[in-house]
Amino acid sequence: MSSTPYRKNLVEIIDGSSTAFIRNQRVFIKHKNVSDVVDYEIIYDNFFERAQERGLPTQKEIIEELEVAEIWTKADEDYTQTQKSFIEGLRISKGSLYIESAIQQINKQLENAEIELNQHLNKRANLIQNSCETYASNRANDYYILRSFFKDKDTSEPLYTEEEFEYLESSILAEVIDSYNVFHGKFSEEQIMELVVQDFYKIYYSFSETATDFFGKPVARLTNFQLNLLIYTRIFKNIFEQNNDIPERMHKDPQALLDFASSSSSREKAKGELNKEGSAGASVLGATSQDMEDLGLNTSTQKNMNTLVKEKGGSLSMKDLMDLNGI
Repeated sequence: MSSTPYRKNLVEIIDGSSTAFIRNQRVFIKHKNVSDVVDYEIIYDNFFERAQERGLPTQKEIIEELEVAEIWTKADEDYTQTQKSFIEGLRISKGSLYIESAIQQINKQLENAEIELNQHLNKRANLIQNSCETYASNRANDYYILRSFFKDKDTSEPLYTEEEFEYLESSILAEVIDSYNVFHGKFSEEQIMELVVQDFYKIYYSFSETATDFFGKPVARLTNFQLNLLIYTRIFKNIFEQNNDIPERMHKDPQALLDFASSSSSREKAKGELNKEGSAGASVLGATSQDMEDLGLNTSTQKNMNTLVKEKGGSLSMKDLMDLNGI
């Protein structure tokens, strides 16, 4: 992908606002900070209390009724925590791996497990949508979006008053919400990590030691996106500085870089074992030719690797690997 979208996103993060168009009118979306998050929580609590006063049930009360009706059982409720524990276990296991193909397999398992969890949570959310929590969340989100749109780049003149927002035509409201969702998607953690590993951005690495050096203001005054940008700049700066053997193909892949860094100690240990005398009992299971190359094996031996792996039943002992490399 061209770096142009990333440059544009960087400028918007620095400015603290983004441009959007509502009915061909240029508007500006303010990037929120910690004060705005606290403000959201205050509004949420207020709407929650109002919903309770009007007799709307809480999520807990709805879940209890669904259990009695056997529509949503305790097993369904417990599954959420079980699946979260399973996902956390996969992440811990991934940290001890050093073979890229094995890490990719764990990543695929993680992806599938998270999809299953989200499907389960969505089903639960549909059953409890008439709760105090859902009502309060929806109204607080509306308020949050309202307070995000401005007529000017300095974000001093709101695009709508509360009354105007309340009575917006449905088509205009849908356009506002869609613009906000598109805007927010541009600055997800994944997108910010993608920005940080772009070649053009790396000149900023050396200025990331303090928020004042980077943005000219203290941490407490940073927007959420600025804070994430600063954090990930430091993370990837350290990864590149502390690992001089990162394969070129990983340089613009944030997840691969994080996986590579987290497996650094295991990988170095494996490299040591590959060159250790008397390690014939050890084996490298499921390693591809690329994995072997990443571990520092002589690439001229790779053409013989697949044949030998098949002959050895799917894995190679350390002695096999050393023999291939003339050790």
